[in-house]
Amino acid sequence: MPEHGEIICHSRQHFEAAFATIRQLKPAIAPIIRTAPDAAAYAGALYLRAAASHSQKSPAEMELVVLDCGDDPSLVLGALRVGWSAFAFTGSPIVHDKVSELIARWGAHLVQINQGPVLDLHATADPIRRCQTWLSGLDQGITSG
Repeated sequence: MPEHGEIICHSRQHFEAAFATIRQLKPAIAPIIRTAPDAAAYAGALYLRAAASHSQKSPAEMELVVLDCGDDPSLVLGALRVGWSAFAFTGSPIVHDKVSELIARWGAHLVQINQGPVLDLHATADPIRRCQTWLSGLDQGITSG
């Protein structure tokens, strides 16, 4: 059975490659598309939302994208204001529960990351080819990253 993988995107080109490959290959289980670890802290939620949104063909695709906010709850709360709805948050269990409860009121949710195979596009020269190879392997049960 195919696993639920994750594609880590660092730039608009990475988001474009991930979305284009998913649309082309139509995998049995769509992977999570996520920002780099702690990306909200150094790149900003607004920039990352624009980069991800630019690559989409439909608004529903944004539901596949997770913003990694590290352990900083203020990044989650700030990102709500610019339209993010799916977050990775690694704060303490008490803070995690409070953040989860608060963002649920906005229709947002927390996503557990690193639960399956992960493809990080950081040092990839050809992100489209890398996504195609990885996603094809994932669909066949081959999980190298």
